[in-house]
Amino acid sequence: MSTPAKPEPDQPNGDPSMEDILASIRRILNEDEQAHAAPQRAPDPDSDDVLILDPSMMVAEPAPPEPIPAPPAAAAGEAGHAGPAAVPAEPAAAPSEPAADTVLVSPESARAAAASVAGLVAHLTGERGTQTHRGGPTIEDLVRAELRPLLKTWLDTHLPALVERLVRAEIERVVGRSAH
Repeated sequence: MSTPAKPEPDQPNGDPSMEDILASIRRILNEDEQAHAAPQRAPDPDSDDVLILDPSMMVAEPAPPEPIPAPPAAAAGEAGHAGPAAVPAEPAAAPSEPAADTVLVSPESARAAAASVAGLVAHLTGERGTQTHRGGPTIEDLVRAELRPLLKTWLDTHLPALVERLVRAEIERVVGRSAH
């Protein structure tokens, strides 16, 4: 392997700094990569490794995916609560159509499952909206609406440093435990 990192004199109890640990890890990884690297063979000037394509090798572009039908309005109102009007579900970029022999469910089953998921999403978004009681929003709804931008600003400002500090402390804890 390689020599362990030397402790800096300004570190308490002689522990190596985070930079020394990271440098040691990089050095070990580089040594391992160099040791395991297979020797590259020189290209043979006599070989003709040219791939020749012809029109029979062309692959047709896949057809655009079918749009998912919107769930019926009766299915959205089955829960028995009066929610907002049905939100049209915009499907995300659908993957290309799979080959017919790899499809595990029938198109009808896929549409029914998609409709169920869309109904669930509509139900959940209806529950999370601002609820009104006796003609207006509650004080909790008002406080939540006012605190949301403040919380977002605080998280944007403090979260990166907080995560870095906690990760650094956890790495030091793990490195300290493995040294004993």
